[in-house]
Amino acid sequence: MGIQDGGIERWVRATGQAVFGEIDGQPCATRFLGTIVDISDRKEAEEQIQASLAEKVVLLQEIHHRVKNNLQILISLLNLQSRYVESPLAVQTLQECQNRVKSMALIHEQLYQTENFAKVDLAKYIYKLIANLKNSYKSHTSIEWKVNIAPISLDLDEAISCGLIVNELISNSLKYAFPMKDRGEIQINFYQLDENYLSLSVKDNGIGIGSNIDLDNTKTLGLKLIKSLTGQLRGTVVINRDMGTEFQITFQKNRRS
Repeated sequence: MGIQDGGIERWVRATGQAVFGEIDGQPCATRFLGTIVDISDRKEAEEQIQASLAEKVVLLQEIHHRVKNNLQILISLLNLQSRYVESPLAVQTLQECQNRVKSMALIHEQLYQTENFAKVDLAKYIYKLIANLKNSYKSHTSIEWKVNIAPISLDLDEAISCGLIVNELISNSLKYAFPMKDRGEIQINFYQLDENYLSLSVKDNGIGIGSNIDLDNTKTLGLKLIKSLTGQLRGTVVINRDMGTEFQITFQKNRRS
């Protein structure tokens, strides 16, 4: 509690207890013992720590906000550049670069809006990622999406790697799995296998990936990215070619997650 000492406010901690005895043969409290300890210095230190933490929260929010804004500028530059090229392949390449940058910008946007800067809610993030890709590939309006994401949070590095992997796999499905633009289905699953390992899979029921595709010897940038990012996660990737294409990535959970 606060008290005034010569016009100066001091913080003290007061404690007390009753000492029981007898008066006229009846038990009752006969006296009280108490202490008053000046805790002003400790209180001041606590307030300074709280103020410092609040400043760091604001600073981290500002950092994520600025990173997101800088990435947004890069996205705008790529979009502007795409208007000055005539090659359809070049336009597609620039669009793919935009989507990759957006996948990273979404994470910083999410972290800016929360006070937990160490963890990324993957479910919330992937739903935003899907919405962005739907907007980029508007011709695929007949796709049915089945998303099953367990309530798991990842640290920033893990989330960025997972986001880029999901971005590449969904983009590949939208570009190649449904050439006739018939109805199709894309499934995204993310769950915890056991105490140490997580599983991420993206599956479509399209025409299927060629049997000659080998991640260890691929020449396509997208598949190279998937292999490299899986390596950063200390994981493995398996391609299932039954009834479409499924990429299943298994990786070890970060102990901080």
